Amino acid sequence: MKLFDAVRSWFTPLPIPYVPRYGRGIHALPNPQERELFDEASEAFVRGDILGGYEYFLSSLLHEGHHDALPHLSVERDEDQIRFRLYQGSAIIHGIITSESLEAYADVALLDKLHVAIKRRFLERNFQLTYARFSQNDGAIRLSIRLDNATITPQKIFFPLREIALNADFEKEFIASEFDESILLEYDHILKLDSERASHLHSMMRQWIGETKQSLIGLLSNDNSGMVSFSYLALLLQIDYLLMPRKKLAKNINEKINGYFLDDEKMTEDKNAELENYLNELETMDVDAFATQFYKAAYTFSPYEHALHDEIASFIEESLNKVRWYKNNRSHYVISVIYRYVALYVLYNYGLHPSLRALMHLHVEIYSSDFFKAEGDIPLYDSKTRTFDRHRIAMRIASAIEPYAERYKTLRNFADDINYDDLDHFSQSFYLQIKNLDYTEV
Repeated sequence: MKLFDAVRSWFTPLPIPYVPRYGRGIHALPNPQERELFDEASEAFVRGDILGGYEYFLSSLLHEGHHDALPHLSVERDEDQIRFRLYQGSAIIHGIITSESLEAYADVALLDKLHVAIKRRFLERNFQLTYARFSQNDGAIRLSIRLDNATITPQKIFFPLREIALNADFEKEFIASEFDESILLEYDHILKLDSERASHLHSMMRQWIGETKQSLIGLLSNDNSGMVSFSYLALLLQIDYLLMPRKKLAKNINEKINGYFLDDEKMTEDKNAELENYLNELETMDVDAFATQFYKAAYTFSPYEHALHDEIASFIEESLNKVRWYKNNRSHYVISVIYRYVALYVLYNYGLHPSLRALMHLHVEIYSSDFFKAEGDIPLYDSKTRTFDRHRIAMRIASAIEPYAERYKTLRNFADDINYDDLDHFSQSFYLQIKNLDYTEV
């Protein structure tokens, strides 16, 4: 240990983990005591204290340092039962726990207002779900689960609750995006954007689209399809991550991004043409229609499965190899686009450890410094002078690494190993350090 590190450990508390408030993951840290609370719940269940065990389990769902104006979980206990309400985006899950069982449900929509295609969809979805089932209840479509507490464990509670929460939210979003005439139930808790905020985000989106088009002038007529792909995909990923659209806008962006990678029969030029046409649609979308695609809500569960760091490291290595290829072929424009694309792609596609999520967000924040400045944050990079706020970047890296160093003994603060000569050197050195992070518990 360096002398400076030793002194700091005695006199300075560890940095508070930075929690990004962007993207599709929950905007709070998962409970750091989840493992210990699961153990406490298991012990309570073994000794027959069912309600006590559930209290420990529900405590494990509370996000660390949760001070959001939109609480994601409320719990009430009396002598013989526990009632809870859990929020997942557009869905509210109501639960009743007794010593014999847990019953939970989420009301989705009025049955008589649903399109026949949606009714058929719910029947098909029942064959896809593991724990939950769609059914009719007093004229409403309801998603519900019932667990018997005879052999209950924390794991047997977590996955059914997560399934009902994620799927109730997903189906309500799907209905809202495709069938305007449907009446969604328990939908008033979401907070719509005010007109000023919607106008600001709309202007940012149109600005990004215009800048991307301008950057590609002179490239489209040449053999630069890969460069165009990176530019369009990075832009869509940026819109999704920073603006956080919902409903049909989110669905369409998801389909355009995933469709690009899944359709192997189309030429790259044809895929790029589809992306360009969609970006033209977004650019001409009026602000009133745009505003209907956004809202704020609380979330309990992350929609992502946790990815192994080896997967992230492999993707970064593959991307850096592409950077080397473009460097060797004197295609310098696309290099900074690829660097921007990597962090956005990882945040979009993978369930990340809170440490890694904060680090990837740091890269996004540096490359989108003008957006964050407009959001009221102190920019980490000045695009006019092309200078970095090295001290604040180092503090942010420390806040992403050091709170977890006790659990991951080989996790190392790499702030001193970053190259600040320019954005490209920063990204290259940053991703090399990210690739070599070690989240092994020893």
